[in-house]
Amino acid sequence: MTLPFGKTALLAGAAALLAPVCVSAQDYRDLTAESSDVLIFEGEVSEAPVVFRYTMAPSTSLQIDVIPTEESELDPILTVTDVATGEVLAEDDDGGGGLASRARIYAEEGREVEITVSAYAFFSGEESSGPFELVLRPGTNEPQDLTAVEFGGVSEGDLGPGGVHLYTLSGQEGEMLQVAMIAGSDDLDPLLTLYRGEGTNGEELASDDDGGDGLNSLLRFVLPETGSYTIAAQAYGGSAGDYTLRVAPQRSHTIQSPQQVISLDERVSGYLGTGYENGGLDPSEITYQLTPEAIAAIREGRGEVTINMTTPLFEDEYFPSSIDAFVELGFETPLGFAGMLSDDDGGDGLNARLVIDLSPIANDGDWLERLRIRATSIGNAGAFEIELVEGGQ
Repeated sequence: MTLPFGKTALLAGAAALLAPVCVSAQDYRDLTAESSDVLIFEGEVSEAPVVFRYTMAPSTSLQIDVIPTEESELDPILTVTDVATGEVLAEDDDGGGGLASRARIYAEEGREVEITVSAYAFFSGEESSGPFELVLRPGTNEPQDLTAVEFGGVSEGDLGPGGVHLYTLSGQEGEMLQVAMIAGSDDLDPLLTLYRGEGTNGEELASDDDGGDGLNSLLRFVLPETGSYTIAAQAYGGSAGDYTLRVAPQRSHTIQSPQQVISLDERVSGYLGTGYENGGLDPSEITYQLTPEAIAAIREGRGEVTINMTTPLFEDEYFPSSIDAFVELGFETPLGFAGMLSDDDGGDGLNARLVIDLSPIANDGDWLERLRIRATSIGNAGAFEIELVEGGQ
């Protein structure tokens, strides 16, 4: 099972090495007595986390937002804990947009929760402090019907403000689950969350807000075990409207090597993500070297070549790639990759293109053997295709 490492994980690791911040039972602000459709409170993180407590009634939900004020330098980390059991119910860094944090909690039988607002990099000594607003949106948690959905399936729905529809799916360990939630109009901002088991009481495994086109959601996750999973399709904030939910066809996740080969007149595909070193599903870059056949062809006089890096030619409109292609040409050296040429948007749209004549180095030592083509993306992850073709195409 692969677990992603985020800012919260880094903080936890640092905290284990340093003296913990202690918060006594008296050092919290009880918000239970307040009554409003939306509860807004002010706080400030300086030398220690700020802690609140709130008691949820049975069959209710609670959306929690931590929003830095306009002049604040705070990058907040939100942690929600069940006071009775000590269980961490939710952790979030930037899920509320920008630096704001967001979490949603459900209480079938009622529960008291502890809301802790700390600063990103708090334990590392870096400065991240300042005032914030804590916004609580209590709501009803009426029992939700569970709708079965299959790989390759499509479902439609209409959500009211803050509404949620639940879909259950059975999957096998190692399968890639891709879910797209497409809004029918600009009135809806979709949000997808994946839970282990049936219903939302299981472990939250992944979530996505704007990973698709515009405000649409695109969730991509490798199932850690065989069993049932629940997909929560939600209306973000106060948005509402109709939507289409699509689950991509069943397939296994392919682990990609960050070092690959490419031949002349060959087009290969790949997927770039946040990087294995960051706990991601895919590498953040892939570096290609020429096959012996390609080297032989260049030495025989076919040295003028074009490198094209594009989004897939036959892309699924519901699972689009948001990649911003960036290609580099360089050489492998004892100190690593040495870039010589690069291109960002030299092709159509965000596609990249490099045209170069390799003839001058074709018969000069082992330059072609050490030639490398590096494929990366600027800011966004997604599927891509790269080709090495003869001539200035």
